[in-house]
Amino acid sequence: MGIITLFVLIGLSLLLFSSQIILGLTQVSQARAAQQVHALSPTPAQRRALAPTQTPGSSSLFFTPGNAAIPTLQLAAGHYVVYQTPSYISLVSTTDNTILRINTPGYLYNQAVHPILTPGGQLLYSGARGIWLTDLFDQQVTQVAPLDSSVVISSLALSQDGKTIAWSTEPADGTGQVNLYAGPLASPQLISQQSILDCPCFRIFGFPNGSASTLLLTDDRGSNEALQYGLWSLDLSTPSATPQLIMSEDSQRGPLALMPYSNTLLYAPYEGAVPVPTDSSVPADVAALSYANSLSLTTLNGSPLDLSNAQAVLPGQKNLANSAQHWVTTPTFSPDGHTLAYVEFSSDTQDPYDRHSALYTVDLNGSGSQVQVGHPKLVATSTTLLLELGPWLNSHVVTMYGDGALYALDVQSGALTTLAQPGGYLRILGTVG
Repeated sequence: MGIITLFVLIGLSLLLFSSQIILGLTQVSQARAAQQVHALSPTPAQRRALAPTQTPGSSSLFFTPGNAAIPTLQLAAGHYVVYQTPSYISLVSTTDNTILRINTPGYLYNQAVHPILTPGGQLLYSGARGIWLTDLFDQQVTQVAPLDSSVVISSLALSQDGKTIAWSTEPADGTGQVNLYAGPLASPQLISQQSILDCPCFRIFGFPNGSASTLLLTDDRGSNEALQYGLWSLDLSTPSATPQLIMSEDSQRGPLALMPYSNTLLYAPYEGAVPVPTDSSVPADVAALSYANSLSLTTLNGSPLDLSNAQAVLPGQKNLANSAQHWVTTPTFSPDGHTLAYVEFSSDTQDPYDRHSALYTVDLNGSGSQVQVGHPKLVATSTTLLLELGPWLNSHVVTMYGDGALYALDVQSGALTTLAQPGGYLRILGTVG
């Protein structure tokens, strides 16, 4: 019995040691396999190269929150969407997607100076020799104001009724005066002048609702980029008037948009810089912009104008790593003022710092200081590397730019259509019809 017991103990010992050896070999094998998989994992650039090819303008670039099929949007005929490129300005028909080039002699592209559609259906734009007004269809061009070769136009605005114009100029070589001009289209005048070394370096933001005698100004801090910080008002009816501060720029706050036919202002309580994509997916002048980290609504009241009853639309994100930050671009109000739409995006933490975008809307009820702000609602996400919103076709259809293509999206039904695919960077200016 003693001998049998000894052999049983030896057998159990051998079995135990054998299982430990097998387990160790298995773990080593698994670790080596994991190392090989990690070594073969594609970089972000390789993942993009391996991804299925997607046709620009395809609805497969957009996704609904529930991944439901995206219906095709049927647009009313007889409308046109006007857009600009770095080389020309065109319009595309909603009837048959025909693209027509607009006659704009001397046109110069500038991210900070957008051409403006007038209430009468003309196009106001800055060119090499001044400011011009052109008809969209009969190609007649009129010079509104000449421009000296030593200066460049840094901002341009038109009153709501289309009768009063305002613009600013800066020295082309960075040395000289910042000039502000304003007045009737037929007879604008110089209204302010200061050294570019003595900032705030004012640019025109716009006209308050229904007023052609008050200007809203921002500060570009001497930059040639499309930057605007702080907010001031200037009374044009008083020749000796000086700009009155409305919004401090200490925390890099800046105005974003005015609600149509209202003095309700959308502004960013905080703006910041975003990593510049290294794959040229975002143009340099767009990547250089300051982007809103939060959104607020307020009403411009009083004389002089001041801010009151501010409401948070999108709370700010503070003390977060850059990879967790979400930024807002191209917020726009619907024509009836009942909806705010904006693109929210984040950036990859690794080169090439690609962006990931989503479209949100916010319902707005009431008017003036009684505006009630709803909660942001996700409408769609997109795999486009650059997504921007344009003007609205009606109260529920907004235009969009994404990677060389123009779209129209119904924010209520989620229906989508491709308007045109010209390629390259495009900025949507407005709609006519």
